[in-house]
Amino acid sequence: MFRIIVSGVVQGVGFRPFVYRLAKEMKLRGYVKNCGDGTVEIVIDREVEEFVERLKKEIPDRAKIENIRIEKFEGFFDDFKIIESGGKTGILSLPPPDIAVCEDCLKEVFDEKDRRYLYPFTTCTSCGQRFSVSERLPFDRENTTLAEFPLCEDCRREYENPDDRRFYAQSIACPACGPNYELLPKGVFGVEAVKEAARMIDSGSFVAIKGIGGIHLSCLTENEIVWKLRKILRRPQQPFAVMVRDIEAAKNLAELSEEEIEELKSFRRPILVCKKRVDLEAVAPKLDTIGIMLPYTPLHYILFKFLKAEAVVMTSANFPSEPMATSFEELKVPYDAFLNHNMRIANRVDDSVVKFVNGRRMIIRRSRGFVPEPIELDIKSEAVAVGAELYNSLCFLKEGKAVMSQYIGNTANFKTFNEFFKRALFHFKNYLDLKPEFVVADMHPLYNTSIFAEKFGEEIGAEVLKVQHHFAHAFSVMAEKKIDEAIAIAVDGVGYGMDGKIWGGEVLYINLDSMEFERVGRLETIHLLGGDLAVERPLRVLFSIIYSQTGSWEELKYYEKYLKKGESFETFEELLKKRIGVVEASSAGRVLDAASAMLEICFERTYEGEPAMKLEAVAEESENYYDPIIETSWEISKFSSPFDGRGRRGEVKVLKIGEVFEDALKRYLSGERRGKIAYQIMSYLARGLSEIASEFEAPLIVSGGVAYNSIFQKEIGRNFYTNELVACGDNGISLGQVYALKVIE
Repeated sequence: MFRIIVSGVVQGVGFRPFVYRLAKEMKLRGYVKNCGDGTVEIVIDREVEEFVERLKKEIPDRAKIENIRIEKFEGFFDDFKIIESGGKTGILSLPPPDIAVCEDCLKEVFDEKDRRYLYPFTTCTSCGQRFSVSERLPFDRENTTLAEFPLCEDCRREYENPDDRRFYAQSIACPACGPNYELLPKGVFGVEAVKEAARMIDSGSFVAIKGIGGIHLSCLTENEIVWKLRKILRRPQQPFAVMVRDIEAAKNLAELSEEEIEELKSFRRPILVCKKRVDLEAVAPKLDTIGIMLPYTPLHYILFKFLKAEAVVMTSANFPSEPMATSFEELKVPYDAFLNHNMRIANRVDDSVVKFVNGRRMIIRRSRGFVPEPIELDIKSEAVAVGAELYNSLCFLKEGKAVMSQYIGNTANFKTFNEFFKRALFHFKNYLDLKPEFVVADMHPLYNTSIFAEKFGEEIGAEVLKVQHHFAHAFSVMAEKKIDEAIAIAVDGVGYGMDGKIWGGEVLYINLDSMEFERVGRLETIHLLGGDLAVERPLRVLFSIIYSQTGSWEELKYYEKYLKKGESFETFEELLKKRIGVVEASSAGRVLDAASAMLEICFERTYEGEPAMKLEAVAEESENYYDPIIETSWEISKFSSPFDGRGRRGEVKVLKIGEVFEDALKRYLSGERRGKIAYQIMSYLARGLSEIASEFEAPLIVSGGVAYNSIFQKEIGRNFYTNELVACGDNGISLGQVYALKVIE
């Protein structure tokens, strides 16, 4: 006999029922079972080559075979069976992410004769909740939160019938035995609860809705109602996601390419950031884009059956920076009614966010629909990387697979750090049976994640390594593309530099073969008046750029009306002269913020990236006006590794900012169009950094939050790699932290 060990996405996708049917068709004897490390073990008595060939060719849609191991087996069986799960093969294999409801299940949901008619938890082996309900491996019902709902006779019959579509479907449920909805505080249950929730939304109410990964707050997209929602959620400007009835409704709101339509309809069902067709000013204030998504659970489709609206706001029900609520007890935001269900959420999972930039599909937030899909890396160590502070995610390395956690968010927030970050870390550590040899963190000494890494590493006896932020951005692309040499443009708002200053507009050369790690270029240093206060108030950055260039703030008098109470340009001048509360930064994000203030677009940042996003929204394609001004500086630039906080001196090319801003200010105040100048400043940054990078023949990579800017990407002017499997912003940085371990392997 033969034992076959299959790894990949082979649990939670109907793989065992598929193997069972194939074996019975081939009249084989033996068994199939799930193993506790996510693999599937198959034993058959003969025809092993034909069986494996058919296994590969006829695999279920959502399944993925990564590796097959065949060995001899002693034993005898008189039939082929699915047997009880258990045991471990020593090979890591993971279940799929949460999958959008399939067409077969939807047909049942809207078939009045079907026993699952209008049942919001209808799933099968091809669709439904997976990671959000999974507490441990293997992916069997008893290891999920669905274990709290014993199967009724009808469901048991389907579950045990090899000819049924729900044969061994772990998420099987029906109205008689599965979870269901209640509308609070009205005390209405089942379909009537959903119907009443739809009526309330149509009438202008705010309804909290518990889904598979957390709780949304929903309302109409009408401006007056959405402005009220902003007060409720304390989000004065941050764009909200909109769920639409169908693709036609999506086309009414946004301009969609065929690629974007396919992405919306994919089993991942992300929020897609796309060009607005209609204003919807309150939904996405002063932006030219809107985030839309299609229904992805039966509940959403049932809700739209009763809704008159073609689109509704569907945003996470939490205050800024706090984790998404997953239960009635966690729900703190005000609402008019709560559409609650009685199934526990094991793992909160936010909606993923995707954007096409100049034809490239880029992930902004990697969560539902993606996690826990692994990324193959040629690194043998076991490790955990704790990511950055904002847009946090974790990354776990085992058996050459990098497993990213769901989106966690802002770990500077105590609740997010203490209740979400820590819980996710320990969940994955146990889930993967991980024994980390390394704990990898950001080099910033004050990040909660970095401080935690020190203590955690000491507790478990693992070596703690700190990776410089922008090198980690570069490594995240190198990990995806499997390259060991690159010239990287790493552009974002803030990252702790190896010289103790704030970096954010960097050109880095990396060669893992020759162990070269060099900062070859950067943006001119600007001064952040008040540190983080300058991040929130971009006019402070504009002042420092102009004053540092001209020695005067005379030309800025026009902007005095935008100063906050207690602020004055005289005070700014004193702070700058005496270097009181001044932070030096080479930040592309802050330069774009300053441009946004100069062009009277945004004077207060209420969410991450706001000034730069609004700057991009007003930009008009224009001729290149400014040629790159590049000077050479002698400073710390060469490092022995990405963990080196000291370095040696060398030549660094510096892209100057001050002269461009001085001229752009004069042009704007003389009446030139803001859209034209906005484009030219973004183009200048891209072309200048690209010119510095062009001195190297290595592959060019671009990463960091500014890489989402379509104008910046376009004006780089040459082919480059960027992130595709993870976010190029800080949400993907933990992958780069893990890949840095190649340096010491």
